[in-house]
Amino acid sequence: MSTQPIVLIKGRTDLFNNMPLEETLKWVEKISCHMASEINLLKNYEVKHTEVIGELLNKETINRFKGLALSLKFPFNNYKSYPGGDYKEVLEQGLLVQSWSSLGSLLESTLQMFLAFYYRFYIQSEWNKWDEEAIKQISEVLTGSFKENLEDIVKKNEASGQKGLTNRIKKSYITKAKEILKQKSDLPMINRITLSDLIDFYFSENVLNSNDYGKEDLQTIRDYRNAIHAFQKRVIGSWDDYNNYLKDVIMLTIDILYRLPDIPDDEPIPEWYYHGKSEIIMQEKKWFDYRIGVNIEQAKL
Repeated sequence: MSTQPIVLIKGRTDLFNNMPLEETLKWVEKISCHMASEINLLKNYEVKHTEVIGELLNKETINRFKGLALSLKFPFNNYKSYPGGDYKEVLEQGLLVQSWSSLGSLLESTLQMFLAFYYRFYIQSEWNKWDEEAIKQISEVLTGSFKENLEDIVKKNEASGQKGLTNRIKKSYITKAKEILKQKSDLPMINRITLSDLIDFYFSENVLNSNDYGKEDLQTIRDYRNAIHAFQKRVIGSWDDYNNYLKDVIMLTIDILYRLPDIPDDEPIPEWYYHGKSEIIMQEKKWFDYRIGVNIEQAKL
């Protein structure tokens, strides 16, 4: 007899759904800054990989992240305060580009910060790594028969005076191929992972498994962020879209806060920590309704 998979379902209240952009920006700023301060505090209680964690989560990194969260509101505020006229629509596009670019950076930094704090788990992952034997086999061919074939082509081109593969191109190709193999033999450095790859890591490794936002939602933020490449054909979200995806970032950041450890029992709790966390928890109770339900997707299996 099979049982139905039971899950805790979180529903958005009207208060959350109808929250205006100004209010959403205020809470993104508040929750993001609190998360950064909390991680900055809790990293002091880590006992493993402290040098790496300290380097990734240094004062400059934390302050830059907070500065990004604090500045998120300015493009929309500038748009609202603009008196109007022929250029307001043109200005709106530029300010939307700035807004999505900043939101993408904030999302990227949020994911990096959480990985850096839990570095001990990250280095146990095999994500994005190729099998050692596969790397060995490719390397043997690359520096053996494949390289010899390329050299033969270069010699024939030089002897006949034909255009095509040159020794310079051959060396460049081999060098880049070796770099790819080296990259695939180790986990990438956290501060070098792109936003798209970060999102892939979080979902492929089941770090995030939320019914409230999905991989596609976070990838959309990444896609809109790329509108900064102004001379490429891009689709960019409106202010309403921006508000909706900011709310996804709010939910993600709250999820991260709940997955951070408590301050050790023998350590004093700073006043900012207590008040900030309490305020976020109280607000979350207003934003979401929780109920027990069945995971329909799992029930189909």
